[in-house]
Amino acid sequence: MASVSLPDNINDDVLREILLRLPPLPSSLPRASLVCKSWCRLVSDPGFLRRFREHHRTPPLLGYFFSDRGGPIFTPTLAPPNCIPPERFSLPEHPAGERLFFLGCRHGLALLINRRRLQATVWDPVTNRKVTVAYPPEFTTDNGAHCFRGAVLSSAGGDGGYDGHSRPFKVILISTHINDGHTSVFMCVYESGTGKWGNTISTIIPSYLFNLPNVLVGNAVLCGFFLWPDGILELDLDRHTLGIIQTPTSSLHPIDSSFFRVVQTQDRGLGLAILSRLSIQLWGRKADPGGVAGWVLQITVEVDRLLSLPPSMMANVPARILGYDEDSNAIHLATSTGVYAVQLESMQFTELFNVYRISGHPYTSFYTEGWGICAGDNRKEILNSA
Repeated sequence: MASVSLPDNINDDVLREILLRLPPLPSSLPRASLVCKSWCRLVSDPGFLRRFREHHRTPPLLGYFFSDRGGPIFTPTLAPPNCIPPERFSLPEHPAGERLFFLGCRHGLALLINRRRLQATVWDPVTNRKVTVAYPPEFTTDNGAHCFRGAVLSSAGGDGGYDGHSRPFKVILISTHINDGHTSVFMCVYESGTGKWGNTISTIIPSYLFNLPNVLVGNAVLCGFFLWPDGILELDLDRHTLGIIQTPTSSLHPIDSSFFRVVQTQDRGLGLAILSRLSIQLWGRKADPGGVAGWVLQITVEVDRLLSLPPSMMANVPARILGYDEDSNAIHLATSTGVYAVQLESMQFTELFNVYRISGHPYTSFYTEGWGICAGDNRKEILNSA
């Protein structure tokens, strides 16, 4: 089919509407900027970049962050030319003897802690902007030894309120103390809008806790952090309460988090994905006529049939859950043939590039900042390295 050129007299408003519909991939806007000076001017405008993010809503998965002795390491999951070089998302070296621990990421932001300085750092890898805050006083006892879990989220939700220079955020830090078989859990929330930590809230759990990635359900409830045979920890950011949600009584309770995840259901409520050797059980919460919420098995997915893999291959090397992308509601399954992102609503799947059978933190963001698309002759060099 012959290509069709745009008319020479097309106005900027129409052209913006066309460019807004480019795929939200790292190479899309740099490629468009190379067409001519007019296109470069349009796609470089901060207002256009904001509309671009708002139009697409769901940011793409750019890669995974893995913790290392020297700090976080980024591994891209997109194939060239959208593959972002790991050095683009690297932190500057920190003083000898200090290590930054990567706790997680959400809404394009990453959370790290410095356990020697008792500080939490919120980092935007795309713009490389960083904000560091000191621990709340209650979390500094025993040199912060009990504080090694947490989460970050944008106060505006997703990309809302982001102007390329500032992104309002919240930091949640968690401290645990084990005494006589019971675990005391303490949580405190920092808001960048006020620059202050809120009051510390706590609860006591009659068992030891296993670390579990957390999931944002709705706009204000974080679920996960820990899972033990009887429940999931729930933090309601609006009500400022900490509670326990019982897990399904008829389901398995694997200890290894590579076989289960707290996820979102199709209606973006609280769900659980439990992986057996050849299938995934997807559970959701539903209220009975009396208003009491309970777990319901929504669907069972045969992994080998979904991915068209021989059952014998799955039996020899069972699948594992590598991660969960809450923006696109997709589980990342590691198999003997590769890693796949399985969207839990449509059950469509795509293979991820350059990802292996190791755990980490999936990172999603719109890569519309930091590459200077109108930097003259440097544009082609930037595009070639992306």
